[in-house]
Amino acid sequence: MLKKISAQKARQRFGELMDEVRIRGDRYIVERGKRPMVVVIPVEEYVAWEKIREGLYEKIRQIRERNQDIESEVLEREIREAIEAARQV
Repeated sequence: MLKKISAQKARQRFGELMDEVRIRGDRYIVERGKRPMVVVIPVEEYVAWEKIREGLYEKIRQIRERNQDIESEVLEREIREAIEAARQV
């Protein structure tokens, strides 16, 4: 469950907050003056996101490498065409 908590309350209840995140899988947005500052999530969720992120960066690197000799105008046109084709499906 996603919850919001003030930075002051998070400091006061940090041990309890960690238990809620670790045991129950709760997630917290920590706010300072009604502005979101950080998120506290279970470590397993963070690790999964990191793996996804690294996979995405690797795909981007591969695409850049594969297309480094193609003119940007050609790539942009092909991307627009692919987007348009995907929207029609």
